Amino acid sequence: MNFIKNFLKELFSEKRNEKGFSLMEIMIAITILAVVMGGVGIGLMKQLEKSKIKQANMDIKTLGNALDLYKSEKGKYPAGEEGLDSLVKEKILDGKKVPLDPWKNSYIYIFPGSNGEDGYDLYSFGPDGKEGGGDDIANWENEEEE
Repeated sequence: MNFIKNFLKELFSEKRNEKGFSLMEIMIAITILAVVMGGVGIGLMKQLEKSKIKQANMDIKTLGNALDLYKSEKGKYPAGEEGLDSLVKEKILDGKKVPLDPWKNSYIYIFPGSNGEDGYDLYSFGPDGKEGGGDDIANWENEEEE
């Protein structure tokens, strides 16, 4: 009986000499890690979105170069109804189809255009996938977003 009494007294005693972490210390460490990882995750998401915008700008420039090459070979830009698919048909663009923007939407090509100096409008609706809203990416915009 004394053995059980001593065992329980030592088990619930605050002056135990065991090494290890208490539940509270583990919970605090997990909370700190969660806060740090949350901050890192948000930063990564912002960087990912910036890289998609840069990719869309580069795609528009590449498609614009392909359109200029088409014009130099055919004497005119593709008509609006022919669109960017004519670049693939004429083997100016590699691949079987025109690439999508980084948000998996089609690039918009309008000829004759009303905004660009090139005579055509070429743009992506951007992250929201809808026209307007201040996030569209177009060939008539002078500077890439950084």
